Amino acid sequence: MRNKITTTLLSMGLLASSIVSANTTLLTNTEFDGFDGWIAGSNKFLAGNWQAFVSAPDAYPFEDRVKPTGDGFTFYSWDDGTSDTLENYLFQEFFAGPAGSSTPSIFSTGDVIVFKGTASATRTGANTDDMVVRAFIKVLGYNELGWAFQIKQAYSAFQPIGANLEAFELSITFPDLAVDDSLQVVQLGFEITNSFDGTAMDSGTIYFENLEGYVAGDGSGTTWAGYSVDENGWADTGSWMGWVNVTNAPWIIVVNLGGYAYVPEASVTSSGGWCYIINQ
Repeated sequence: MRNKITTTLLSMGLLASSIVSANTTLLTNTEFDGFDGWIAGSNKFLAGNWQAFVSAPDAYPFEDRVKPTGDGFTFYSWDDGTSDTLENYLFQEFFAGPAGSSTPSIFSTGDVIVFKGTASATRTGANTDDMVVRAFIKVLGYNELGWAFQIKQAYSAFQPIGANLEAFELSITFPDLAVDDSLQVVQLGFEITNSFDGTAMDSGTIYFENLEGYVAGDGSGTTWAGYSVDENGWADTGSWMGWVNVTNAPWIIVVNLGGYAYVPEASVTSSGGWCYIINQ
């Protein structure tokens, strides 16, 4: 017969908090098992005027734009031999339009959209000052002229990529579609804009690793009693209880006990707490 034993838990400076929603993944196929989910495309300009948007695999092979390199991948710029400016993109795209549109949003007002990873860049040319090499979260929609898929600067975020391999992290807060119903899509990815400098076309690359794109859970992260909780519900409480799994909290698995304990998170304070332990 199983008995319940009431036990006092001596907490180690814990702060009571709540279990919040885990991050919702957006970016898929970040290890490039093929190119499913990814768009590699280029805006072509001649004499400052936009000519066309072209993309893989029609304009060029995916394999020419993205190649495995070391522990990560390298995204390459493009020269078509005729344009004087090329905006080259590697991105994934997600619907962000109002209900009833052809791109109904997968996001809700206030969602925090995050794009992060590690990256470095090269810039090659006689004058690379005008090159744009960056990571981005772009929100696109209609402008005041009714042109579709234009950058909505107020909702977008950009970060230049430098020569040193460094971590980057971008985030935006999704707006209220009842206030601005012009939105169509959200894009997460990279850009290399290169131009003809009078002698040759500039070129560049972005090397990247460990890409993540997601909608952040409510609050500052997934936590239980002040401890970080991973995507599988595990938290390391250190010398207090060791590893615990809080997926079914307040019933939690305590590895050191070899079973479940009933620990209401609200009972955990800086001076201690209590729990029920099942005695077999």
